[in-house]
Amino acid sequence: MGFEDKLSVIREDALKAEFPKFDLVVANIPYGISSPLVAKLVYGVNPFRSATLLLQKEFARRLLAKPGDSEFNRLAVNVKLVADVEFVMNVSKRDFLPAPKVDSSVVIIRPKDQIPDVNLDEWWAFTKTCFGKKNKTLGATFKQKKKVIELFRLSKMASSNGEEMNRNQYVCADDDGDNEESDGEECHSSSCTDRELLLFKEKIIEVLKAASFEDKRPSKLCNEELLYLLSMLNQSGIYFHELIKPSSVDNVAFAAAYS
Repeated sequence: MGFEDKLSVIREDALKAEFPKFDLVVANIPYGISSPLVAKLVYGVNPFRSATLLLQKEFARRLLAKPGDSEFNRLAVNVKLVADVEFVMNVSKRDFLPAPKVDSSVVIIRPKDQIPDVNLDEWWAFTKTCFGKKNKTLGATFKQKKKVIELFRLSKMASSNGEEMNRNQYVCADDDGDNEESDGEECHSSSCTDRELLLFKEKIIEVLKAASFEDKRPSKLCNEELLYLLSMLNQSGIYFHELIKPSSVDNVAFAAAYS
């Protein structure tokens, strides 16, 4: 009725499709793709005014969580780096027919006008390390031999390779990983000796102590504190992201790899 030239219907997978330019999003999305779709929106190439989303209530609570809340996790940290999230209302499952098994919430996501000057690849890898065991002290996390070896390798690559880390990927994984890291992994690189590892580990701990973070837990730190710690570690030659060629911004598999 006169709107044919103003309406375009796109029938594609929202995680794989290239979005046209848009200003507003209003959606009741499949709850199973909430995390990668929110990631695609807030870290995508399209600037937009706001996204009003109906989400599973538990997921919305994690998205809205603040430092110290039991739900606070990497999802909230990564989204709030680039966007503000506002709670609108809860929606009971009894308001739907047929009724689903879960309650829902409506939230509004608004991209920030300015975001911190931080390398996003470094930030995502750093938050993955911190929130792998979010209630563990940072000192305990960074003293693990496997983590020391991993960071030693990445940091040597960063110092020897002058490439600038790419910023063309997004990640917003909703992970509170609870997997213990083994301390028994051996270092197979000929350039990596026990003494080098020991000195590198001491450097990490020195940074944590100097910034008063050794006994702090990621679950209680705000973004400003996390950004400050990452900056201190980078300034000391400690890096978290491997230098790789840029991937597509719509590579959802990349985002899932950080889950």
